[in-house]
Amino acid sequence: MNETGARDGCSLYPDRVSVIGAGRWARVMIETLCSILPVSIEISVHSLGNAMKMSGWVMAQGLNGRVHVFSEWPQYTSTKSSAAIVVNAASDHERTVEAMLSAGIPVLVEKPMASSEFAAQRLVDIAHSRNIVFATAHIFLFAEYLNLFSCHVAKAKDILGVRLVWADPKSENRYGEKKRYDPGLPIFSDWLPHVLSILGLIIPDGSQRCDGLEFHRGGAHLKLKLMLGDIPCRVELIRNDEQRQRVIEVATEGDMLQLDFTNEPGTIMSGSRTIEGNADWGQNKGPLAQMLISFLKWAAGGEFDDRLDAKIGLQASKVIDQTEVLYHASMLSWILEKSTAKNWDDEELQYAFKEILLSQGMLLEKDVDSLIKNLCQRFTEKDGLYWQKQLADSMDPFALLKTIAINSEVRD
Repeated sequence: MNETGARDGCSLYPDRVSVIGAGRWARVMIETLCSILPVSIEISVHSLGNAMKMSGWVMAQGLNGRVHVFSEWPQYTSTKSSAAIVVNAASDHERTVEAMLSAGIPVLVEKPMASSEFAAQRLVDIAHSRNIVFATAHIFLFAEYLNLFSCHVAKAKDILGVRLVWADPKSENRYGEKKRYDPGLPIFSDWLPHVLSILGLIIPDGSQRCDGLEFHRGGAHLKLKLMLGDIPCRVELIRNDEQRQRVIEVATEGDMLQLDFTNEPGTIMSGSRTIEGNADWGQNKGPLAQMLISFLKWAAGGEFDDRLDAKIGLQASKVIDQTEVLYHASMLSWILEKSTAKNWDDEELQYAFKEILLSQGMLLEKDVDSLIKNLCQRFTEKDGLYWQKQLADSMDPFALLKTIAINSEVRD
């Protein structure tokens, strides 16, 4: 057995697959694993705070003989080869991945891979130093309709620019469950790993960077100015929109190419031609199944699939860091401007405050609404102007906002 726990040449997959997380996407992954893996492969799910609910779901799905639920992280032995899929809260990715790599276990981590480029690089270095399989989950790289679209783009003449719109409605059902976002995770941290992996497939030889940002609706709507090498790209990210949108447009010297995959597999528009994104959609294994199979084969000693390369996640982390600097500056200016209007019940302001408070860590979502009320009250009291000035002058304004919300005696 090698250090990754895979038995070279003895098995197509590891003996045991552990899913760490208990949210909607973890449940989708578990169902997919059950559909693609032989019953001889052990499947376990691990949640430190939601194991009871997950156990109920497993029983309701009739998987209680197939999937085992634990309220602690996996305990590995040297007698079985293993792999871990990390799909818990984004804020927990780094410490979870590090724990699995330190145990010598191959890891697939959902986006975003870590909280910063520095943290992401550290995880890559740990995996490299110990020769452990470490993969990042970029599911759209396994979508045939995107491969087809990239082929059309590759045949086109000089590319003049790219535009991408990624929007989610306030309420949406996906894979049979209501989809919800992590309100403490900024929209760019949540979606740029998808967006950048897709753009890297379409424009494969260009470096990626963020050069500008327009901030709207408390951070629920961003317009980003990216550069893909020397090709300008405009990306629009929208939460709580009227409808779901997934649209890419590529302007070339001779044509306009568009992929609309709002409803997969989508359609490709090339001039006056309309092309189905994937004529075999639903008949073959979908992108998630393909990604999981590729990872598990690699974890068991099989071939490396470059679509799983952690460098893709590392590149996304770099651009996210660039975007974060612009985002925080824009958010502070936006909050200070909003504060002069004294409309503290504004829905957009509530969105921004909730994100700030939850992103500062160690707060529960159920407690945040009352803290936001405290915060708004402080700014509407007679010393509200004092707090606005303190916020404008602070070296860490978002930490100060959390302090103001929690501690009513902070001025003293």
